Order: sequence, then structure tokens, then C-alpha cells
Amino acid sequence: MLPNLLEYHWVEDVDDALILLSRPDIKTVPLAGGTHLLGQNDESIQAVVDLRDLGLAYISEDQRGIRIGSMTTLQSMAEAPLLKSFLGGLLAQAAQYSAPSPLIRNAATLGGTLALGASSQADLLTALAVVDAEVVLRSGQKTQVDLRGGTPERPGLALSGVTYKGKLERRVPYHRLSLERRPQELIIEVQIAPPGRGWGTALERVGRSAVDTALLTAAALVEVENGRYRNVRLALGGVNMEPQRLPTLERRLEGQPVQDLRLLATAVQAGLADFRPPADFRASPGYRRVCGANLAYRALEEAANIARWRDITSSEGRA
Repeated sequence: MLPNLLEYHWVEDVDDALILLSRPDIKTVPLAGGTHLLGQNDESIQAVVDLRDLGLAYISEDQRGIRIGSMTTLQSMAEAPLLKSFLGGLLAQAAQYSAPSPLIRNAATLGGTLALGASSQADLLTALAVVDAEVVLRSGQKTQVDLRGGTPERPGLALSGVTYKGKLERRVPYHRLSLERRPQELIIEVQIAPPGRGWGTALERVGRSAVDTALLTAAALVEVENGRYRNVRLALGGVNMEPQRLPTLERRLEGQPVQDLRLLATAVQAGLADFRPPADFRASPGYRRVCGANLAYRALEEAANIARWRDITSSEGRA
């Protein structure tokens, strides 16, 4: 509950929401699904802005790839036919795993999950880390424009300090979101570009049960060309940890033959030197490193096999 809540705003325009969120005299926060916010005992929050009627719940496809609105629920992502077919269903599967209960998935939103980061404990974050997602952010701003012109001898316009309200929209890579998102910026949507010709994805996880929050999750996206790794992306995430990409492992595999499983095992062992898992009451860093090696190997092997098959069939089709 929010014991000092004084105001509840229901808005139908993004700019109206941004005006309310930017007020300096009263702490105002956005309300998306509310699965996390309404469970907090935060005495500093005095107002909330309900985002449900902003038209930001959508999943669509255009020339740039997939676009997912920030108010899209995890359940909608898990059930969307478009996401079930895109990237082998990686995002749909990750959304399904991100909350054990359909009641929570029907309330929790993509934007809220991104805003919470590691606190959301969502497998979806690990999947987004390997698809190179971009997050669209929007903020309201006041822009100062100097319209003076000419010279002292021949003066121009007399308007010297015109201020107008505008809006700023920018795209931030998902892996930079926690560092670059500014106060009062609203998450609008996530954009994901389509992969190349021969691609494969995989999601592996380990938890205390099949529906429990993952102690560790591995997500992989592999592109193969002529039987060799062309592009490799692997991320490890889990409860109470930000997803971590393993760049040493990714670079080590690129250009190497896909069928060399000994090379894959060696690359995974070397790449895990970059992995710095946290310690908590659920699992030790050592346990997560051991699990990470196994999950990374399985995810990369599965993704590479799918990518290799796609590459072969694509080559046969061109022949």
C-alpha cells in the first residue's frame, strides 16, 4: 500500500502523463500493472498516474521488426501468435516464465518489468538482452529558443527568449537502459530487429520447480552462415541479478565451425570467466557458475543446431 497517496490521475494522453510526472512539488510515479508498486510501503509517493488508457498495449510488425508497447501484459506476450513465431518464440516463452501465475501475468506489463529491472525477477529481461532490443523513451521538456536576428545596427526579430513545451523521444539499447534512463522519462515501446538468414534461439533455466523464479536463466541467439558461427549472443540472468552478456565467449565462437562441440565446450569454460553472479540465500556464486556453464552450453548447442538447419535449408532453396 501507499500510505501517503493523495492523488490518483487517469490520463488518456502521453503528454498529460509526462506533465504530471514532471511536477517538482509532489512525488508522482506511473502506475502500469501495479503488481510491484501497490505492494510497496513507500511513504514518499503522493500521486500516481494510471497509464492504462494511453494506447500503449500492442504487438505489431513493420519494416524495422517487432514493436511491443510498454503497457502490453506478459500474458499477452506469451499468447501472441506474432511473438510465438518470431525468433522461435523466445520472447513469448520468456514472458510465460517471468511470472508463475496467470493472474500476475495478466497485470504485469512490459514497461513495468523494464522499469523494475532485476527486481522484477523476470526471464524476459535475459531474452531481451540477446535480441539487442531498443527501448523507446519519451520525456516532456521545455525548450528555450533564441529568435533574435540581425545586428545592433540592423536589428531583426524582437523575440529573444521564447519558451515552448516540446517532447523528446529517443531510443536506448536495452543493456544501457538502467544507466541512461532519466528521471520522469516514460517507457513507450520496445523494438526488436529481425535476425539474419540462418538463426536459432534457445532459452534454458534452472529453478527449484518448473514454475518457480529461475535461479539462473540462459538465453542464446546464434546466426550461422556456411556452417560457421556468424553472430553469437548469450546472456545469463536470474533472480536478483541483471542479465550479463558474455562477450569473450561470443567473440571466441564467431567464425568457428558449428559442429565442433569440443570447441564449444572450451569457449564456454573460457567465457565464464566474465560471469560475476551474485550471492543470496537461494544460491551461491559457485553454484550459479557451475549451472551457468551447463545452461550456456545447452542453450548455444540448441540454438546453433536450429541455425545450422535454417542455413542449410536456405542454401538449398537458393540452389
